[in-house]
Amino acid sequence: IKGEPATDSERAARALSDSLVAELAAADILVIASPMYNFGMSSTLKAWFDYVVRASLTFRYTAEGPEGLMIGKKAVVIETRAGFYSEGAGVAMDAQEPHIRILLGFMGITDVTFVRAEKLAFGPEAAETAIAEASAALERFAATELPLAA
Repeated sequence: IKGEPATDSERAARALSDSLVAELAAADILVIASPMYNFGMSSTLKAWFDYVVRASLTFRYTAEGPEGLMIGKKAVVIETRAGFYSEGAGVAMDAQEPHIRILLGFMGITDVTFVRAEKLAFGPEAAETAIAEASAALERFAATELPLAA
């Protein structure tokens, strides 16, 4: 690993990264909850990716380009959004889902299910419908995917 930590804060960051990478490597299914902030993911989720996307551990460079090393894992990403970004004109403003998909794929996690609760700011009825639909989608995911992980 290039750039060995030299200070206490660098050693602490490396230790946290090592711990998070080990946790990811041990997981069969990754569950990410991601509210949309300013059309993207939260800074907290971005920081998690910054700690786990590491050369030689979760991906490597080859003559053909980067190769993910976290293969064989499933991920479910639960997104909440005040607006509507999965279809129509809003798609162009969605920097959340594509970014998450790219980062997961870069590490080799390509079996990803996205569950969205959108239109949460479109009034109580729209929010209630969105939450019910997302809950049903999660129940379907659990019924089909979780027994396979056991």
